[in-house]
Amino acid sequence: MKNSEVTLPLVLIIDDDPTVHLWAKRHLSIAGFRLVSALNGEEGIAIFQTCCPDVVLIDVEMPGKDGFTTCSEIRRLPNGKNIPILMVTGTEDAERVALSFEAGATDFVVKPINWKVLMHRLEYMIKASGILHQLEQSQSRLSKAQKMAKLGNWEMSIADYKLHWSDEIYAIFEQNPDSFSAHFNAFLDLVHDNDKLLVIEAFEKALRNKTPLTFDYRLNIGSVDDRYVEQQIEMIFNAQNQLTGLTGTIQDISERKVHEQQVRHLAYYDEITSLPNRACFLNLLAKALELAKRNQRLFAVLFMDLDGFKAINDSFGHQVGDLLLQEVAAKISEGLRRSDIASRYSLDQHSSIDVARLGGDEFTILLNELTQPEDAAIVAANIQKWLGEITAIDENQIVIAASIGIAIYPQDGNDCEELLKNADIAMYHAKKAGKGHSQFFHEDMNLKVKKRQKIESCMQQALSNNELRLYYQPVVNAATGMIIGAEALMRWESAQLGFLPPMDFIPLAEENGFIIKFGEWAIREACRQHKQWQKQGMGYLTIAVNLSSSQFNQANFIPMVQAILDEYAVDPGFLVFELTETILMADTQKVVDALWKLKEMGIKLSVDDFGVGYSSLSYLKKFPLDTLKIDRSFVKDIPGNLDDVAIVKAILMLANTLSLHTVAEGVENEQQREFLVNNNCDAIQGFLFAKPMPVDEFKHYWQAQADNKRSETCGI
Repeated sequence: MKNSEVTLPLVLIIDDDPTVHLWAKRHLSIAGFRLVSALNGEEGIAIFQTCCPDVVLIDVEMPGKDGFTTCSEIRRLPNGKNIPILMVTGTEDAERVALSFEAGATDFVVKPINWKVLMHRLEYMIKASGILHQLEQSQSRLSKAQKMAKLGNWEMSIADYKLHWSDEIYAIFEQNPDSFSAHFNAFLDLVHDNDKLLVIEAFEKALRNKTPLTFDYRLNIGSVDDRYVEQQIEMIFNAQNQLTGLTGTIQDISERKVHEQQVRHLAYYDEITSLPNRACFLNLLAKALELAKRNQRLFAVLFMDLDGFKAINDSFGHQVGDLLLQEVAAKISEGLRRSDIASRYSLDQHSSIDVARLGGDEFTILLNELTQPEDAAIVAANIQKWLGEITAIDENQIVIAASIGIAIYPQDGNDCEELLKNADIAMYHAKKAGKGHSQFFHEDMNLKVKKRQKIESCMQQALSNNELRLYYQPVVNAATGMIIGAEALMRWESAQLGFLPPMDFIPLAEENGFIIKFGEWAIREACRQHKQWQKQGMGYLTIAVNLSSSQFNQANFIPMVQAILDEYAVDPGFLVFELTETILMADTQKVVDALWKLKEMGIKLSVDDFGVGYSSLSYLKKFPLDTLKIDRSFVKDIPGNLDDVAIVKAILMLANTLSLHTVAEGVENEQQREFLVNNNCDAIQGFLFAKPMPVDEFKHYWQAQADNKRSETCGI
C-alpha cells in the first residue's frame, strides 16, 4: 500500500446490506476515504480491534448484534472511547435517536443516505475527533492545539473591563499585542456592526445571571468579509464567592460556518435542479400551515409527477433525464413568478409560491394565501402549458406532460403529512385518467387508497398462508365443443379480505412487484396440477398461464421455468404461456432469445388479447408463436356489429395464413359460436360452455363430457 493511501482517513462500515457498502465505495472512496467493511456486529467489532478506524458507521437494524449493542461494545474497547461513531437509522423517531446516544453514538444519519452530505459530516467529525485527541494527549501541547484549532483564551476584570488575551486571540482578531488597547470597548470596535448589540446583551446576560454562556458573532476586520468566532463566557469568583471577572475562550469558526452553509445547502436543496428538496419543502409547508391557521386563509399543495419520465431516461439516458428535470424546474419557477396568480398576492410576497423537487420526477408547488380553490386549478393548467413548451433537450425531441394532484387547506387536511399525502393521492388518480391531467383530492380517493394499502399489506402473507388459488376455464374445440385445455386464472382467498377476483389485486401486484412471486407460484401450481391430471386420464389437456412483462423480463425467468418442469418431471408440451403485446412490442434481442428458448423447451406461446394493443405483423413473423387469442371485446357484439365482424374475420384469415392456432374469448351464445366456426376459428372459451371454476369443479366438468362421449360411442 502506498504511504499516501495510509494517511487517508479510514472509515469502518458495519451494515448487513451489501448495497450500502457499494454506494459507500462509490462516493466515499472518491472523496478521499479508505474503507473497510463488515456485514454484522461481531465482524465489525473484530475488525475495529485490528484496524483502528478514524470513524465508524453502524446500521441500527442488523441480525444478531444490532447497532446499539455493537456501538456499546466498541465504546468499551480500549481504543473505542473517543472514536466518532455515526448510527445509521431507517427513521428519525425520537426513541431511536435517544437509544443511539445512550449506546455512545456521536451522531446519527437517516436512510436513504445523502452521500454528499455524509462526506462533509465525516470530514468534520474526523477533524473534530483529531483535535480532541491532540488536546487529550498532553497539557504541555495545549498552546499548539489551540493554534491548530484557532482557539484562544481570555479574561476580563469587571472592575475596569480590561482584557487579557492569549496570543491566539490576537491572531484571530489580527491585532498587534504591543499596540492594541486590550479593553472591552476596543474589543467592541472589532465586532461587526450588525452583531454589536448581540455581544453586549450576551455579556450583560452573563453578568446578570452569573451563568456560563456561548454565542457566535462576526468580526469587522479588513482582511476578510465575514470572520465568525464562537465565544464562551465563564464566571470568576473570589474566595468570598464574589464575582470578580469573566473568562473563556474565543475560537475562529469561519471555516466551520462555510462548511455548515455548504452542508445546509446540500441538506435542503436538490443537487440537480437547485430547488428546495423534501426536507426544505416540509419546513416551508409547516410555516404555511401555521400562518394559514392564524389568519384563517386557504392554501394549496400541488403534487406533480412527470408522465413517461422513466421511458425518457431509458431511451435517452440519465444525463438527458437530468437536463429535462432542470428545464422543468426552470419552466415552472419562471412561469409562476410571472403568472397572474402570483401578481394577485400583496407586494410583500415572502415565499408566496414555493416549488420543490421531492425526488425522482416528483415536484411540489405550495400556493399560499389562495383567494379561492379554483386558482390552484389555473396554476395546474398553466404548468401543463409551460411543460408543453419543452420540445428538445440536448438535441433530443421530447414530449413532456405531467399528472398533478391538488389538496386544499383546510378541507383536505389539517397537517403537513395529511395534505401532502392527499395531494399525492389526487395525483395518482389524475395519472389513471391519462397523461396531462390534474385533479382535486376527494375523500373517496382516500378510502380507495386505504383499501389498496390493506390489500398490499395482506398480499405479503398470501403465499406463505397458501391463500392463492388457480381457477380453470375450459377451452373447447369450436366445432365439437369438446374440452381440449384450460386457461389458469388466479384467485385469492384472503383470510382477512375474503375472496378477491383478479382485478382487485393483480394490477396492484404488477405495480409493487409481487406479481413476480405470484407468477412463479402459478407456473409451479399448473405443473403440479398437470401431473395430477395425468394420473386421472386428463393429461392431454393444455394449461394456459398468463405472463406479466415484469415476470418475463426477470433474468432468472428461463432457468426458473426449467427448474419447475424438472421438479415435476412433466412434458412441457402441455404448457401454454400467454404473452401480452407489451412484452412482444419491446422488440429486443433479449425478448427474441427468451421466446426461442421457451419454444425449444417445448412450451407453446400464445398472444393474449390480440388486437387491443399495438398489434404488429412484424412480431407475428419474427417470434415463434403458436396461437392468437382473440379478445372478448371483438367477440361480444358479433355477428351484429359489422366492424367487429370485419376485425375478427381479418384476425382469423391472418392466423390461417401464418398457420397459427386461434382461440376466441368471451363466447356467450350460439350465434357467436356459429360465426366463429364458419370462419375457421379453432377453439373458444366463454360462459356458453363454462365459467372459470375451482379444480374439483373443473374435473367434474371434464368427467361429464367424458361420460357423454362414452355414452354416444356405446350408442346409449
